[in-house]
Amino acid sequence: MNEYPPQMTPEQAARNRRVIVWVAVVFVLVCISVSVWGFTVTRASRERAKQTDAALRSVAWSILCYASSNNGAFPTSDKAIEVSTAGVAPPTGKPWPSSYESAMGGLPPIALGTAQAMIGISWGATADVVPNLNTKGLPSTFGTVETVNGWMAEYAKDKIRERAPGGASAPESNSAPRGEK
Repeated sequence: MNEYPPQMTPEQAARNRRVIVWVAVVFVLVCISVSVWGFTVTRASRERAKQTDAALRSVAWSILCYASSNNGAFPTSDKAIEVSTAGVAPPTGKPWPSSYESAMGGLPPIALGTAQAMIGISWGATADVVPNLNTKGLPSTFGTVETVNGWMAEYAKDKIRERAPGGASAPESNSAPRGEK
């Protein structure tokens, strides 16, 4: 038996080199095409995420202003915040933004009606329930939904503390165990 394959002719070797070069060229072109397409898609997605973030932040700010204007009562429908667009800004020095500009986080302003149409809002059944904002499946940057919902939750907690007997400075709990007063 012959263990070695027959030697290639110079023509076969040249043809094999051409095939290898063509395969390499096609591979490189496919890689470049996929990279360009990927950058295009991600750039569009990032732009859409900025728009979604601006909408979330704008609606959250409007809800905070509404609640601040209505003694801590949150809106229960889209109509409520549309009617009350010029609300009182919430108190400063708290874990929510102190101005519209800081709420927007450097993003361009967006009309409230447009913002409401872009995002999902789960309204509370009563005015003491904090609305919940979501993206309706649109892209958003990491943490924006949690941030804006956190603003409203902290605002509600702050209002509860203010209404508690003794106001915001009241102790969180009684240090005496039950039954030993």
